[in-house]
Amino acid sequence: MKTRLKSIFGPCLGICLISFMQPDGLSADGGELTFSIIATVMVRSPEPMKLAEYYAALGFEKERVAGSQGVVFHLENHQGSLEIIQMDPDTKPSGPKRSRTQQGVVAIFETDNLDEVLDRARALGSPLIETWTHPRASVSIHYIADPENNILGFTSRGHNPNLNTPTRSDGESS
Repeated sequence: MKTRLKSIFGPCLGICLISFMQPDGLSADGGELTFSIIATVMVRSPEPMKLAEYYAALGFEKERVAGSQGVVFHLENHQGSLEIIQMDPDTKPSGPKRSRTQQGVVAIFETDNLDEVLDRARALGSPLIETWTHPRASVSIHYIADPENNILGFTSRGHNPNLNTPTRSDGESS
């Protein structure tokens, strides 16, 4: 079974602002300021090619190699991307974390086969950092650490009925 992954929380570990805030909270033309999301998750690494091997083994589909600077994985239906890119040379990845709240920004991916993704993560030696379960719903998000201690969350497709998730590539609604 092919595992499909998509980002429900776009920019991670590199945030892109869509609009610029005016001092009064309004846009430059005086209307309400709105935001949308660019579904691009950027993970910086001192060795992007090596870290990209981990994400490929986890089930992400490689789209292209961007020279020696990194690897781009497209999410389902090209509705977003995970980019493993070069970290500044004098920077090192952060140390291990015990909780998702120790990471500044965390991307959460939906998948149509959560058990398979978690099994692959365990087989790759990724520690399960934490599982968060909604107190009033049977929804859980499982947070794992990659080899460089970046925290990513994984949950079942359609986990939040309040989010307008894209249509799947087979035509079914998420």
